[in-house]
Amino acid sequence: MAQCLFISEIQLSIFQWVFVLDTSHQKHTAQATLAALARTCGAFRDIALDVLWQQFGTIARAIQCMPHDLWGGDLNRSESGCICLKLHRHLTKDDWNIFHRYALRIRHLSLATQDVRRGKTLMVDIDDELLACLASMDATQPLLPNLTSLEWIIYDERDLRRIRRIMTKSLTSLFLEVWAISPVPNLQQFISSIAPACPSLRKLTVHSVALSSHLCYSVSQTLCHLHHLTTIHCGVLDAEVFNHLSRLPSLIELKFALQPNTEFQNELSFEQLQVLDVHAQDIASAVDLVSRMRNKLTTLSIFSDDHTGASVLARLFHRLSTSVSHYSLRRLQIMVAERPPHDSFTVLKLEDLQPLLSFNQITHVHLDVGCGISLDDVAALELAQAWPNIVQLMLNKFLETPLPSSMSPIGLLCFLKHCPNLMELTLEIDFSFIEEQDDQSHYWVGDTSHQHLSVFDVTYSKIHDAAKVAAFLSGVLPRTVHVLCSWIHALDDQREYAERWNEASRLFTRMKK
Repeated sequence: MAQCLFISEIQLSIFQWVFVLDTSHQKHTAQATLAALARTCGAFRDIALDVLWQQFGTIARAIQCMPHDLWGGDLNRSESGCICLKLHRHLTKDDWNIFHRYALRIRHLSLATQDVRRGKTLMVDIDDELLACLASMDATQPLLPNLTSLEWIIYDERDLRRIRRIMTKSLTSLFLEVWAISPVPNLQQFISSIAPACPSLRKLTVHSVALSSHLCYSVSQTLCHLHHLTTIHCGVLDAEVFNHLSRLPSLIELKFALQPNTEFQNELSFEQLQVLDVHAQDIASAVDLVSRMRNKLTTLSIFSDDHTGASVLARLFHRLSTSVSHYSLRRLQIMVAERPPHDSFTVLKLEDLQPLLSFNQITHVHLDVGCGISLDDVAALELAQAWPNIVQLMLNKFLETPLPSSMSPIGLLCFLKHCPNLMELTLEIDFSFIEEQDDQSHYWVGDTSHQHLSVFDVTYSKIHDAAKVAAFLSGVLPRTVHVLCSWIHALDDQREYAERWNEASRLFTRMKK
C-alpha cells in the first residue's frame, strides 16, 4: 500500500468522500463501504470508524454493539411506536468498555422517541433503566463525551431525565422541541441550566407551540449567558435580551417571536446578522425593532397575526430602506395572517413600495400583507427595472381584494423582458385587453418570451375567455410548467372563475406541445 495512505489526514479526506458520493437517501452503500474498510485493514480501522460513527452513529447502535445477551428489544411496541431496548442482565465493566469505545465517536444524536412527530423512519427506543445504567458506569464524564449536535423533543419529565444524562460541554448545536401542552415540572430549571452545561453552544433552537410564553424568561436568561451563538431559533423573548444579542459578533441568524407592545430602549446594531425572522403580533413592534438596526441582512421575514393598514406597512418599508444595506438584502418576506375588515380595506401603491426598490440586488420578494397592492403597467416596469435579479416575486397570493387589478398583460411583459432569472411569479392581472382582441397573433408582443419562468400564479385574476388567455400565455411562457390560480372550486361564489382557469390551464399545456 502506498505510504501516503497511512497518513490520517489523507484517509479522512478519502473516507469522507465515500459518504459524499453516495447520493441515496439512506446512504446504505456508504455505510457498508466504511464498515468494510474498518474490518479489512488495520491501518484504516480508526479513521473509517470515526467517519462511519460521526455520520451514522446513534446511542442505540452503540448499545447493539455490546453482547447480545445483555440487551433485547421489547416485542411490544413502546408508546412512541418504536421497539424498546431493555437490559436482560447486569451491565459489567467489560460491557461498558465496548459501549464507550463507540460512544466516543458519536457526534450527532437524535433519540428515536423524538422523531415520531417529525416523520422520520424510526428504529428503537431506549429504556430508562438501560440509559441510567450506562450513565452511572463512569461519573467522571458524560455518556457521549464528544457529542456536538443534539436533537430532543420533550413530552414529559421522562425526556428531561434522559437529556440531562446526554448534555455535554462539547455541544455546539442543540435542538429542543417541547410538545407538551401543559407546563412540565422542572422544564424552566432545565432551560436555565443549558448555558453552564453547554458553554460552547453556537446553534440553539427552543420551539414550543403551547408553552412559548411560559418559557420566555428562562430562554431569555439562557441566551444572556451564551457568548458564541451564531444561530438562534426560539419563541417569545424578553426585550432586555436583545441588548446582549445585538452585541454578539458571532450572531448570523435570529428567529424569534415579539411580545405585543414590546418597547426597545436602545439601538440594536446586530452588525453581523444576516438572517432575521420575526413573528410579531403587531407590525408596529416589528417597525420599532427594524428602525433600531444598522446591519447587512441578506434575508428578512416578518409574520404578523394582526390586521395591518397600508400606512403602517409603508412606514415599515421606509424604515427598512434606512436600516438595512441596499446591497445586501436578497430575500424579503412579509406575511399578515389577519384579513382586513371589509369596511376598512386599504391599498398599497407604488409610492408606498418605492423604498423597497432601492434593494437592487434582491432575488426573492413575498408580500401577503392583508391589504391590497394596486400596481399598474408603469409600476410593473419600475419594479422590473429595479429588481433585475428577481427569481421569485409573490404579491398577495391569498388575498382577494374588492378592487379590480390595474395591471394588464403589458405589465406582465415588463417582468418577462427585464427579469431574465424569474422562476416564479404571483400577481393579479386584468386580461380583458387580450379577451377583447379579435386578432390573436399578438404582434405587439414581438419576440418577448421567457425561458426560465416555471410557475405563474394569477391569484384572483378574473377571465371570461379561457382559450384566448391560454393562447396568449403559451406564446410568452413556453417553458412554464404550471399556471395556477387562488379561486376555490368548492366555494359557490368562486366556482365560475376556478373552472375557467382550470380550462385555461389545460389549454395552455396543450398549446405548448
